[in-house]
This record gives sequence, C-alpha cells and structure tokens, in this order.
Amino acid sequence: RSLKVHDHAKRHSNLTMINMGLSKQVPNKDSAARDHLANERTFLAWLRTGLSLAGAGFGVIKFLPGVSSNLILGFFLIGVGICVLAFGALRYFDVMAALENGVFAIDTGGVLLVCGGTAALVFLALVIGIVHILRHR
Repeated sequence: RSLKVHDHAKRHSNLTMINMGLSKQVPNKDSAARDHLANERTFLAWLRTGLSLAGAGFGVIKFLPGVSSNLILGFFLIGVGICVLAFGALRYFDVMAALENGVFAIDTGGVLLVCGGTAALVFLALVIGIVHILRHR
C-alpha cells in the first residue's frame, strides 16, 4: 500500500513540475538520462564553486575589515563567484540543448574565462600579500 502511495506522489510531483514549466520530459533513449544527469551534477559543481568564492569574498570583507586591499579582494572574490554562477547556468542550458539536438558542445572559451579569472584572483591575492608584508616590516 505505501509503495502505491509513494508512486502516486512521485508521479504527481513530476507532472506538477512539468506543468509549471520547471521540468522537461524527454525520451530516455540510449544514454539520454545518464547524460542529462551528468550535466546536472556538473552544474551543481559550478554552483558550489561560485557560492564558495562568493562566501570567501564575504568572509574577507567581514573578518578582515579596515584594509582597503582586503575590501578589493573581497569584492573581487564575490564578482568572480557571480561570474562562475552565471557561467555554470549558461553552460548547463547550452549542454542541455546540445544533448537534445544530438550533438556535443565542446567548451573552450568558458575554460579560458574561468582560468583567466582564477589567475587574476591569485595574482591579486599575491600582490595584496606582498604589499601587506612590505608595509609591516
């Protein structure tokens, strides 16, 4: 009996999500389900990374106040975190459309963008650290 109730609730939940436009039903042929689920997991990794960067930025601003370079670093971290979140969302929908069309979208520009942002972040942190050390000698 409880299995029937669970199946009914699950079916109703899926239909509600589809009717609200929050979910999409696609035929599960070949490896479609596996590919779409992998795309979701990748998006969640981008989400975690973006939130971590933004959270680190808020932490720098909150716990290292009073130094303008820390404020710059904090806001830069928040900005990079927002960019990573936006990139992850755009990439998710791009890959989803490519999977539905039966093609594969190889990402090149996004990788360069993320690497460039990370390199700039590391460089900024290095400069701030060196300036801080030289000021407090």
